[in-house]
Amino acid sequence: MPVVVGISLRTAGKIYFFDPGTTHTYTGQRVLVETSRGPELGTVKLPPHEVTDAQIVSPLKGVLREATTADLTRDAQNRDHEQQAIEACKRHVERLNLPMRLIDAQFTFDGGHVLIHFLAENRVDFRELVRDLARDLHARIELRQVGVRDEAKLLGGVGMCGRGLCCASFLSNFAPVAINMAKVQGLALNPQKISGACGRLMCCLAYEYEHYRDLRVGLPKLNATIPTPRGTGKVTKLNLIERQVEVMIPELSEPVWFTAEELGAEPGPCGGACQRCAAPVESAEPEAIPMVEVASSAPEDGDTAPAHRGRRRRNKPTPDGAAPTPPPAPAPA
Repeated sequence: MPVVVGISLRTAGKIYFFDPGTTHTYTGQRVLVETSRGPELGTVKLPPHEVTDAQIVSPLKGVLREATTADLTRDAQNRDHEQQAIEACKRHVERLNLPMRLIDAQFTFDGGHVLIHFLAENRVDFRELVRDLARDLHARIELRQVGVRDEAKLLGGVGMCGRGLCCASFLSNFAPVAINMAKVQGLALNPQKISGACGRLMCCLAYEYEHYRDLRVGLPKLNATIPTPRGTGKVTKLNLIERQVEVMIPELSEPVWFTAEELGAEPGPCGGACQRCAAPVESAEPEAIPMVEVASSAPEDGDTAPAHRGRRRRNKPTPDGAAPTPPPAPAPA
């Protein structure tokens, strides 16, 4: 199997595989690599390791050498030139009255290629803009239209948690995010609380979704009428972490909390090995939860479909447009 090294060309950028060759590489090292746009300065994210032939795209580019002090100085100069390129592009955009908003510019290591990202609602005819920029910057110009999630990744910022945006800090790819992830975790469906700086659903909704989905196995749904040891009542709250259910019983003045064991629920993800869960059973399938898809306005945003991980069932919509009914879970063997 071929040996490759994972290298990112930008902060929180995608990780590409390169042939390490004879260069000794380690995580965090700055190296000069060969790309289709010429030499580029990157950072080692994955040390040399073996992969299958299906995981690489031939021909595999190689690592040229370890970055020197002169290489780092030149890279810093390119960052300064990028700001100058943005200012020049803004002047031409205003002069040509183009409906586009510039985000950033990226110079290649040798300075012969400039990639400019912009945001626009519709397609833009920027042929004249490219000619004017090529004449001013003396470089090859490439304009690329991106979506709002890509804009947040390129510009960066601070989330409501007080930390830097995940997409600009460490996420190399946008994972699909669905509103159902917030529902399963019991979050308030307030757009202001579950939307990120880009205006789309926060990427962190997917971090704990699978854990909450597993904890919900066997528990009743909200507003469901269920029998309890103290009478039949309506489910008003769920505590997934403790696997507890609050039930409002008409004969009682206040709602009562019951554990999953008291209600005879199926064991949780531990299989009944802990004190919270009931006796283990041989097999149990979780109840399928209908997924709510979130449409995307741009193909670059990466959130055109909800995340489907682990166990999954496809629910066909009913003819009248009502929400699909999940199939019943099979009985334990």
